[in-house]
Amino acid sequence: MDSIKRGNFEFVREIFPELYENLTKAESQSRMDYKETGRQLRDVFEAYCDHLIEENGMTVLEEGDALAAKIRELRSAGKMPSFPRYGYLSMEGRRESGFWDAIWRQFGNACSHRRLLNQKAPAVTYENLLTVFKIIFNVFKWEYTRRRGGKAAGEIGDFQEDLMPIGRSYVVSGKAPVDKAMTNCIREYETCLYNDSGKLQKYGIVRVFDKKSMDEKLLAVRDAEAFNEAAGEAGIQFDGNVQVEVISSIQSSGSDFYIIIYNFSRKPVHLNESVTAELTMSGRMKLCRDIAAILGKFHGLDTPIYHRNLSYDSIYVCTGKQGELEPSIIKLDCAKIVSEEYGTVIQTLENREKMMQQRKLLKYVAPEVRRMTNGQNISIDWEKADIYSLGILFGDILRASFAADPASMAKLQKQGADVRLLQLTEQMINGNPAMRPSADAVLKKLEEIL
Repeated sequence: MDSIKRGNFEFVREIFPELYENLTKAESQSRMDYKETGRQLRDVFEAYCDHLIEENGMTVLEEGDALAAKIRELRSAGKMPSFPRYGYLSMEGRRESGFWDAIWRQFGNACSHRRLLNQKAPAVTYENLLTVFKIIFNVFKWEYTRRRGGKAAGEIGDFQEDLMPIGRSYVVSGKAPVDKAMTNCIREYETCLYNDSGKLQKYGIVRVFDKKSMDEKLLAVRDAEAFNEAAGEAGIQFDGNVQVEVISSIQSSGSDFYIIIYNFSRKPVHLNESVTAELTMSGRMKLCRDIAAILGKFHGLDTPIYHRNLSYDSIYVCTGKQGELEPSIIKLDCAKIVSEEYGTVIQTLENREKMMQQRKLLKYVAPEVRRMTNGQNISIDWEKADIYSLGILFGDILRASFAADPASMAKLQKQGADVRLLQLTEQMINGNPAMRPSADAVLKKLEEIL
């Protein structure tokens, strides 16, 4: 973790330390507030120009747009880099191209409302913001080459969107989420957060959604009062290790993204075959029990939360003080929260089976949910749907494999799994929801077995 890159502009600290902090601040909020980021980047441009003017002993007569005048004089004096034209989306929705300095300045002006721009100016969009960041990166890389030499600059690489900090957290890695087809989560990040003294304080799993791809009913209430009520009621620390924080809300007008972070006090590891293979059969049974206990807390809240997307992909584990594995259930993106005041937060998921194209996840979907998505008008008991998913998950953990097909109870018995646990698992995955036990009953039985 000590080698983690803290954004794209660390190298700027060496040549323009006075600009580095503003660049990092702008980069960290880029997904949450486009206009404020654009305003900050315009200020960086003006400060950069002022630095060059002072460095070269120049004087600029400011008329009209002061920044435009400074750019014009610096360009005339050959003190600014020259790049090919960049493409961008104009205010009128057309694809245009322009010089790097014009795009950077005009985008900043649009974000600052400095003056009425023509319709060919860059629109205030995330796409254009990324273009401006790439321009800035290339400008300062050019400056780095000028001051440190081409060999040193060759180690910098290219601008990477996945390196952009998210709020106060730095990105360790980014990927397309496994459940993208179902949840419309477009990007998932592993992050870390440092305190003021530079000590690593928290780890995070960040989920990014494009608001435009979310259901309108869901859009209105995803992180409104009902979710907050349920979250606050549980302290959103269901296992004492994880906290949930909304970084960019549904209601925010500054961004097209809904962003949520699950903060961990210890380093989380995604539940996988390597994790379960290292456990004894007894250890796997205990892991099943601990996951069931967390789900029971969700279901047992005064404002119940039904996960509706429970699978191996929803589980992360941390190593406790005694070396034991401590699981957490996250990815509440499809959660159903039942509240007397706010009703059902998330409506019926349309075409769920079509959306869940990956068989490893599809097997966790209860049969009645599949029938619903195939057009049958049936009422779903989401508590029992969660229990079905939990039963399938038990089978995967016990066999230490997350293959596409559900686990065979007969094979698990031969591998030494407790017969009573297998019988419980079979009840949990019963095709009739009414025959499945509750989360409390599952946990009670597991306590008896263990």
